Amino acid sequence: MRLEEWFNFYSQIISEFGYSQQEDEEAAKLMHSLAKGKLLDVKVLKNLIHGRNVAVIGGGIEESEIEEVKEDLIITAGKAILRVGMRIKPDIHVTDMEEPDELLVRLEKEGCVLVLHAHGDNMERIRSIIPKLSRFVATTQSHPFDRVYNFGGFTDGDRAAIMAKEMGAAIIKLYGFRFGSRGRLEDAKARKLKWAEKLLRYEGLL
Repeated sequence: MRLEEWFNFYSQIISEFGYSQQEDEEAAKLMHSLAKGKLLDVKVLKNLIHGRNVAVIGGGIEESEIEEVKEDLIITAGKAILRVGMRIKPDIHVTDMEEPDELLVRLEKEGCVLVLHAHGDNMERIRSIIPKLSRFVATTQSHPFDRVYNFGGFTDGDRAAIMAKEMGAAIIKLYGFRFGSRGRLEDAKARKLKWAEKLLRYEGLL
């Protein structure tokens, strides 16, 4: 997804949800300042993903689906890691850090590449987790800068899938992406999922 395409969506998203682009940018700068030499180059992702058959696992994955995951590169998104537990070991984990600190620390120690997303609502999580990590890929939903990247995408799940496409995955299969009725239309979670679905369809991933 080209940046100009993403920013067209982003302007609509921040308008609908009342987000602040300024706060998103402050969060990215905070992550950058705390990370210092911990930020990985995007080449780490390209080397892992390019030409591979990739599974992207979203938070709606069911028990029965876990056994179906056979792809040779696994990307988990956000709280999906809590659902798969120890049954699937991800190569890459994409998240805005709602999971416990100790889980993210463990994933890094096990060799998983963390892709951590900064936005205006998670600055406290940034302050908590970044000092505990040794290396990670940083992302923002506003303007990228100095090893803080923007691949496009809104929720952890669609951001992970769009990233996989951007990094040149040969095949991308989605697990646990459910866009059916999720409560009332005005419910924030339901509206976020509608945007995730819209972005994935735009990118030809659904």
